[in-house]
Amino acid sequence: MKKLLTISTLVAFLSLTALAAPYALDIAKSKVDFQIYHLKLSAVDGSFDKFEAVIDYDVASNKLNTFEGKVAVASVDTANQKRDEHLRAEDIFNIKKYPNMTFKMTKFENGKIYGDLTIKGKTKAVVLDSIIKNNGNILEILANTKVKRSDFNVVWESNLRDSLVSDELEVKLTLVATPK
Repeated sequence: MKKLLTISTLVAFLSLTALAAPYALDIAKSKVDFQIYHLKLSAVDGSFDKFEAVIDYDVASNKLNTFEGKVAVASVDTANQKRDEHLRAEDIFNIKKYPNMTFKMTKFENGKIYGDLTIKGKTKAVVLDSIIKNNGNILEILANTKVKRSDFNVVWESNLRDSLVSDELEVKLTLVATPK
């Protein structure tokens, strides 16, 4: 009887840990978007087209165990080629020196993803508000946060720099993944 109880406990434990699994990002259905205001009047929408993520999600507890991402800054797209080239340049993102920005989760609690965002070699703690949907074999993570570009030295030298573009921008993630 004791042996049966031990085996049953082991099987139950392994079943629960099997529910926590790594997920593969579906790039075609996922997006990394941002919005910033120009002249404090009109919103400029943009996205990054090349990115990757490491996701480990526990279905039983509806909890993220691991959430990390890397974005290729050169893939910035604001639907304006001249503006995109300027964003890639040395005085803004400086993609030659800082080709990627990264995020690494430190904690997941009550729908909030806490972590460290690194842009241009500067790391700051940020909190993403998230909604996680699990529909069978598809995991969808919707997350957003607001950051100040000046916190990451994403500025340029101009007398009008603070008047032209807002310091605060919103980052929006739509990530779709399937179990590996």
